[in-house]
Amino acid sequence: MSMHNSENDFFGRQEGERILYVVRPHPLSLTFKLFKIYLIALAVFVVMAVLGTQLVSLSLFLLSGLVVAIIIAVAGTKIITDYQKRDMAYITDRRLMRFEPTTLFATNPRSLTWDEVVKVKTYPPNAIWKQLAIGNVVVHARTPARLDERTPGTIAADDIELKDVYYYKDLGNYIDKILFTYKQKPKEMEMVRPFVAKPKGERF
Repeated sequence: MSMHNSENDFFGRQEGERILYVVRPHPLSLTFKLFKIYLIALAVFVVMAVLGTQLVSLSLFLLSGLVVAIIIAVAGTKIITDYQKRDMAYITDRRLMRFEPTTLFATNPRSLTWDEVVKVKTYPPNAIWKQLAIGNVVVHARTPARLDERTPGTIAADDIELKDVYYYKDLGNYIDKILFTYKQKPKEMEMVRPFVAKPKGERF
């Protein structure tokens, strides 16, 4: 078994387990995160430049601001790109397997079998993402915390949330289909086709 996750295999994959779809954050989410980092770097540089004009040591503050801004931009790019690369989830014929980066060196694997899943919810984080068909998919687990439903929309510790997913509504419907087939018509699981993130007419 490979120690590295790929499009065709993942760490901990069971013998005979069929991958139906690999979920990765949409590339636009990386662009947006990098844009925020560069804005922060620019803001630091501007603040240092303004301080330099106030303290009559402009050149020193400009140089310091530039160095700090470059460090923020370079380090931020490396960290965010690395996190995005390791942020993966696998929808298989047996479960949902999620690999969530927690630090630069650690990735937290979490698994929910279809037996443990009770429902799926989808939502866009904002209006722009909604127009681009990018949103979040929350797979709710059967847990005691879910029984009272104290706060609607709450994500419990056992739930798995997939963020910035392309065609998020269609993926939510696809997972619903898997749940129905797995629980009501288990013999038909072998016939479930992989999910394709394209418009309906172009999927097969």
